[in-house]
Amino acid sequence: MGFCGGSADAVMCGIAALTADHPIPDLDRLLGRMMSAIRHRGPDEEGTFVAATGRAGLAHARLSIVDLTPRGRQPLLNEDGSLAVVCNGEIYNYRDLRRDLEGRGHCFRSDSDSEVIVHLYEEMGERCVERLHGMFAFIVFDTADETLFCARDRIGKKPLVYAETAAGVGVASEIPALFDIPGVDLSIDAEAVALYLLRNLRHIPDPWTLYRGIRRLPPAHTMTVRGGRIQHIRSYWHPCREPLATTAEAFLDVFDRAVSLRRQADVEVGALLSGGVDSTAIVDSLGRQDVKGIRTYAFGRDPQDEELIRARRAALLLGTRHREVYFDPDRQHEDFDALLRLHGEPIMALPLTHAYSLCREIRADGLKVVLAGHGVDETFFGYSGFNRMAVLSDVLRLAPTLATRAISGGLARKLPPGAAREALLVASARPGGRKAALYGDEASRVWPVLLGRENARKLADDLIARWVEPWFADGAPVAYVDEAAYLGLMQENSHAVTIAGDLPAMAHGIEVRCPFLDHELVEMALRIPYRQKVVGIADRGRNKLFLKQALEQRLPTDILYAPKRGFGFFVQEEAVLRGPWKERVDAAFADFDGLGGMLDAEAARALKTEFDARGKVPAAMIAKLYALQRHRQLLRGPTGGAS
Repeated sequence: MGFCGGSADAVMCGIAALTADHPIPDLDRLLGRMMSAIRHRGPDEEGTFVAATGRAGLAHARLSIVDLTPRGRQPLLNEDGSLAVVCNGEIYNYRDLRRDLEGRGHCFRSDSDSEVIVHLYEEMGERCVERLHGMFAFIVFDTADETLFCARDRIGKKPLVYAETAAGVGVASEIPALFDIPGVDLSIDAEAVALYLLRNLRHIPDPWTLYRGIRRLPPAHTMTVRGGRIQHIRSYWHPCREPLATTAEAFLDVFDRAVSLRRQADVEVGALLSGGVDSTAIVDSLGRQDVKGIRTYAFGRDPQDEELIRARRAALLLGTRHREVYFDPDRQHEDFDALLRLHGEPIMALPLTHAYSLCREIRADGLKVVLAGHGVDETFFGYSGFNRMAVLSDVLRLAPTLATRAISGGLARKLPPGAAREALLVASARPGGRKAALYGDEASRVWPVLLGRENARKLADDLIARWVEPWFADGAPVAYVDEAAYLGLMQENSHAVTIAGDLPAMAHGIEVRCPFLDHELVEMALRIPYRQKVVGIADRGRNKLFLKQALEQRLPTDILYAPKRGFGFFVQEEAVLRGPWKERVDAAFADFDGLGGMLDAEAARALKTEFDARGKVPAAMIAKLYALQRHRQLLRGPTGGAS
């Protein structure tokens, strides 16, 4: 009889799996190499499961957060050993699920929240994921038909990548774990590079990776693998789009519950505290739930950084034990290199290096878990761009649809790049394709220059549509601002929303929990009419208005309505490229090889020259090109080129 009853085992970790239609040579060694690539994600313990046929295996590196006993060691099995699971994340509603499953006769061997997955899979099969509330990436192996069932949470807080080769399929938490899969194609994917070069993207979007043979499972998707072949990939969640009339009290109930779920652990839970409305609201909620002596952390340029001054004010107000971490220009580039190695592909967002530095100090203090405010700007409309998009949405709501599209499309093509052209392009497109229209217009200018006309012509005509349109397969919001916000949350801003909460933290064995990314809270926020969240044509401290008004009963006005400051606001990318990183950046562009001819190296160097002359080239483009070249310099082996 298995063990029944007990507490939770929340597990942040690295997971991996291999499967084929034949016995896999050196399966144990391959699983071991996969684990060694992602051991930083789970330094506390490792476990493996190998099928009796030798055709499949699972592996798990564990970071213990709750129930620190060996019973939570993964892979976890069901009662008869016919199912095994490895999971990275937390199942917040596991207690309710466990009671229901025990009532149906299931008996649990551990105290782990992850174990509910194998029993729920017994009951519901692939639909089990629909009942899970949490942040997770998991792999279930069914010994009966040797099926791998893989899933990623609704918002994509936990990563999952995969490679399908002639020899079988490999799945893992991070790209480098798949480099040794037999037969994996590590040549560079021109489509991935082309998308990375566009507009807001600081990362390669799902499902692409830098490598042709490796793909990323998108958020809210599952994948079924049988006989060493991918059978299907499916979406299982889209948020409700019906407008919601709600109150501050209703929001605060959902918000406090999201915070409460994320404070459960058998280790101390800290928090990031910038002094902005998002992080301050989270720490305030913890205090209202009788969490005492909270340790909080903030990052800034130096002790005079305005963000740190605000954080001190919030820490004093909330009574936390507060620590500041300062920008170290000498060490920061080392941190950037470390992130590129771990991520396995180019990514360029300076706040990621700040977070890496911050998490190193948090772990040195002995903490494993912190709460953070990721995602709130995307759902409650905190960015200044939402003001312009809201005005445009108002205008489009009053204009006859067909006439507007026809007229706008013709006018847009006659205008130079700028706000007016963008507005007309949006007006010319159908809901669900408005962001795609903007990206397509930008691609027509950027791709021929950086990729060269010949390489640009080789890209599929529907590349941008294949990326954007699946996110609106169930229909798009009527308002353009709502459409843009949803794509921003799920894809465009992943570097700042979900990657930021995983990559730099897991590098140090830190779990970041994000109450504002609770899918129930996300759905509530997305349903609030946009004019309740953003007013006027400029921010002036009043964006995220619904959120701020709801919190007026809890937080002082000077915190709620202060000007927005992003994480690491006073360490700007342009200043870093021109300052402490300049020698490295100059050397990289001098040696720019264009990814083996995929990019036009002379065009890239010309952009750098114009940037140095303080021309109109944005720092973001130089930073992204630098990340491409720096990644190529760092990683030996999987370089490849275009074909």
